[in-house]
Amino acid sequence: MSFLTDLIKEKASEVLADKISIPEGIQEQVLGGIADSIFGSVKETAGKEGGMDQLIELFTGREKATSSPVTQLASSIFGSDIAKKLGLSPAIVNAIVPMIPMIIEKFTSSEKIDINDLISEAASSGIADKLKDAAGSFLGGLFK
Repeated sequence: MSFLTDLIKEKASEVLADKISIPEGIQEQVLGGIADSIFGSVKETAGKEGGMDQLIELFTGREKATSSPVTQLASSIFGSDIAKKLGLSPAIVNAIVPMIPMIIEKFTSSEKIDINDLISEAASSGIADKLKDAAGSFLGGLFK
């Protein structure tokens, strides 16, 4: 398991603690599903025109997770694909989906996260290279 997947699971556990009762036998799968939905959203967003800018805005704090299309896509992926794959009840899905923006907000604000690591892990190499270039251009501009 990767460091970033573990970090997402950690942040998801913090957000969900005492708010949602996830059956004990599937907690790890639900946390993994949340991570998969976030990575899926990053990958899909990276492949769209303007997607790199959306990712940079989100992961540099210029856009809040609550209003980001990246977050909306992660919520959609979890609510449909991941929930079906895990066989989650509508009650659990309806409780978790509104929490995904908070999970992403905690994740993106973590000092442990490196956007290049996220991009490398979530995207194919061609997309990863484009995102790294875009992130480098943006971040490099901050230090001029």
